[in-house]
Amino acid sequence: MDFKEQLVDKRVFGKSLKNFAPNYEEMARDVVAFANLKGGFLFVGIVDGTKEINSEFKYNEKKTFELIKQIQDRTSPTITLIPHTIKASGTELLVLEIPFSPQMHRTSRGEFLIRSNDGNRAIEPYEMATILAEKGMIVYDQKTWDLHYDWFDERRAIKLQDMIRAKNAESPYADKSIPELLDSLGMTKEENQKVMPTTTGLLFVGNDTALRELPFYEVKYIHYEADGSYTPYEYRGNIIEVAQQCFAQLKAEIKKKEFVFGLYREYVEDYSEIVLRELLINDLVHRDISRQQVVEIRKYDDYMEFESPGTFPQGITVENYLRKTNPRNPNVIDIMREIGFAEKAGSGFDKIFTDLLSKGKHLPEPEETDTSVIFRIRAEVCEEKLIELSLNYQALTGESMHLDQLLVLNEIVLHGKIKLSDLEKTPHVSTYRLRNVLDRLQKLEFIEPTGKTSGQTYILHVSKRKTTDEKIDYVMSKKQEKARQKEAVLRYLDSVETINNTEARMLLKLSEASRSMVSRLFASLVEDDEIERIDESRPNDVRYRRKKKKSK
Repeated sequence: MDFKEQLVDKRVFGKSLKNFAPNYEEMARDVVAFANLKGGFLFVGIVDGTKEINSEFKYNEKKTFELIKQIQDRTSPTITLIPHTIKASGTELLVLEIPFSPQMHRTSRGEFLIRSNDGNRAIEPYEMATILAEKGMIVYDQKTWDLHYDWFDERRAIKLQDMIRAKNAESPYADKSIPELLDSLGMTKEENQKVMPTTTGLLFVGNDTALRELPFYEVKYIHYEADGSYTPYEYRGNIIEVAQQCFAQLKAEIKKKEFVFGLYREYVEDYSEIVLRELLINDLVHRDISRQQVVEIRKYDDYMEFESPGTFPQGITVENYLRKTNPRNPNVIDIMREIGFAEKAGSGFDKIFTDLLSKGKHLPEPEETDTSVIFRIRAEVCEEKLIELSLNYQALTGESMHLDQLLVLNEIVLHGKIKLSDLEKTPHVSTYRLRNVLDRLQKLEFIEPTGKTSGQTYILHVSKRKTTDEKIDYVMSKKQEKARQKEAVLRYLDSVETINNTEARMLLKLSEASRSMVSRLFASLVEDDEIERIDESRPNDVRYRRKKKKSK
């Protein structure tokens, strides 16, 4: 975002439009720089230096659209600003939205600019491919390379096809000739009657000389020790070899800790193979290959972080990355699936979440910077209860707990009890499947509801509460709920003369299955001398009324 103190208009400044043209030019530069990045907002009516509101600012629709027209005339391809207004401290401010653009823009003077922390700057030649790739104007893994030397490594191509056969002997790529294999998997492309390698081709079957065309396709792994020392590792070149060598090192450092739950014994790794593999592959296949930046993995005492070049692809955010996918390098991903290094789109983070939750760990902590995406994972076990519940589920059903079930249980374990409405707002929980998940966990007696529908909450089932403190919490929750139900029945009888079981279930929003529970509630109220049974009640329609208190 940027801030402008006043509308650029001749009537505001008392100058002719001709004299004011440089100010329009400056704003056009801002607009082009934002459009070439991710879009943005210009706040008009706020002083740029101090961020104070200009109380003398007056919004004028006619001036606004004149400004939009002036910017259109000074940008190519034309950029059309979207006007909005907001009110702050009694002043109506103008907000000009610069939408995300799939095109590259320049000013009418031919300047290609981009926004940075220090303002606008010229786009460097080497940055052009990165910006085009981020805008979807080119898919960088399909970019062709006109190399005037032998780029191909036949040994790597044969190894790749052997890996495809090992994964799936029936694969359509298993028996293709090498030229057919390269063409069908997007590793070569014919342009101007010449077969040229693509970026994908260089990564998978390029020789060491050709791989120098991608000097930043590299993984740097640094293991920091508690005493401040560190050990660096570097892996560069062929994508398969980088993945295998780096994973072997990460795997070799895994440590395990034993947890005992009754007859169950579970060994939990500080960082499991599943999590390490999926995060590494995610960085290798989803990184922005066009960026002059390497993948970095950093390991500390109690956490690791994986940093991948490039921001999230369009439409993906730190909030929705589990449920949405937008592959940046589709050809690279397709080949990784063929050799078994990756599976269907979006399944990587499903595996990561499932493994972390089933081991009682924190979920990944994502961060998006201006140039990269970082995922942090922690070594510590924060909820042993989830490990125990996962083991119980597997023993009971013969299968592992699904991610949606783990996400729900995690919220219940963390909060003790939680409302349905709060579960629906929880990040990553699928509202579409939530009802089915809750029903399944109730049937298996992992959770149980407590309270009326309007304020109903979910808690761990009493059979899953092992410690004295947990059992006390359970009893207290149930006692409090019973007290609320009694109060609701008595308030009802203060207004309506009688009540029966059916009416009480409607009042408390309970199902037919709760008939016996309501009967016990009535019996308790009779025992408390609060209500009495009506003599003319029928056996199948027992009615109660408020018991009149004897005056002293």
